[in-house]
Amino acid sequence: MVSGRWPVLGHLVPFLRNRDALMRRGAVEHGKVFAIDLAGQKVAVVGGAEYNRRFYTATDKELNIEKMYTAIAAAIGEVLFLASHETYINQRPLLTAYFSRERMPAYIEAMDLETRRWVTGLPTAGTLEVSDAMLALAQQVAAHAFVGPRFREELDDAFWKDYEHIARSIDLVLPPSWPLPKFIRRDQARKRIRAVISRVIQRRRSNPGGYNDLIAHTLQLKQKDGTAMGDDVIVSVLMGLLFAGHETTAGQAAWLLITLAREPSLQHQVRREINEHVGAGPLTADTLRKLKYLYMAIDEVTRLYPSADMQARYVERAIEFGPYIVPAGWQVFVNASVSHHLPGEFTDSLRFDPTRIERGEGKSPWSNIGFGGGVHKCTGMNFARHEMAVIVARVVQGFDLASATPDTRVITGLGANRPSATHLHLRRRG
Repeated sequence: MVSGRWPVLGHLVPFLRNRDALMRRGAVEHGKVFAIDLAGQKVAVVGGAEYNRRFYTATDKELNIEKMYTAIAAAIGEVLFLASHETYINQRPLLTAYFSRERMPAYIEAMDLETRRWVTGLPTAGTLEVSDAMLALAQQVAAHAFVGPRFREELDDAFWKDYEHIARSIDLVLPPSWPLPKFIRRDQARKRIRAVISRVIQRRRSNPGGYNDLIAHTLQLKQKDGTAMGDDVIVSVLMGLLFAGHETTAGQAAWLLITLAREPSLQHQVRREINEHVGAGPLTADTLRKLKYLYMAIDEVTRLYPSADMQARYVERAIEFGPYIVPAGWQVFVNASVSHHLPGEFTDSLRFDPTRIERGEGKSPWSNIGFGGGVHKCTGMNFARHEMAVIVARVVQGFDLASATPDTRVITGLGANRPSATHLHLRRRG
């Protein structure tokens, strides 16, 4: 058990105030496996490639994912990984179809169009609060990619404002059914969001030849058992896609721009690669494949500043992690603050270094858990990585960046992790 345990509340208060510090203290005191107490709920925290692999491969066996994400299910619906294992397996082909190689070029085109539109609107010189800016841009990208080029006619500002209430309702500690103000606002926002998406679906149904977007495509898809999804399920799936499609990417895109603004040599190297392979031309899947250094920088941001720093499972049957047995009824967390900073995995782990992979650090597929792992690994990972690449490429190509905020913190507890308010100086190039 980690030190600093309070009577009755255990580690709940430090967990809510600064779980990153709590997790790192546990790793310093006990290594790759330690325990915390969240007001009587015992939790084993594990880290490192070996134990991460055990965690992900035991999911849907000894470990249950569905029971740990009731807060998200209450906000979005019991679909995909928020549903039972059987339902998830039945619906997973939809995600495979959504993020297939064949659909990615159209997504990249949407990413580039929305990013260029946004970059064009920036002043020649000035400051930018990058955290909020990336959230707004990621919303536009997700909407264009999933709803189509006319999304502005169908999704207004109030729609995205409701998603803020969804993000603020995510809570891994409090029961989501409690009549608290944030849960009441969540339920009201969910009702309005579902009404908007339902209207969008009905427009596609009433004019099947008039749309060529993901929603129209979804109406033609079948689940693994050959059945079509009902509209209520489709609404939940699309609601989840739009939520995940902007929440998780925005924070990491912001962190990468913040890092490049603080490290002129890294910024220069990224810009040189972009100018060499992109120039004045469009960004496509082919040109993005050539930006090797930029993608290494994206993976390093995922290691240092993951949007989802922690994943959780409920222990259905006792499970071993090395010499330890975690009993049924406990919970198990994998945590990036542990896994991404272990001395044996990464040297000088707090330093931003995109060349780690080239040197052989963190080469195990289980070392970097920023996008999860196993059968539940984020199916939108490549979408997110391409989106970050497009945004950073267009910003760095068009502007010189410098930091205007000396200290930036990780903000947790409001949906996906994101940086605190951070201003960058921008000066348009050439």
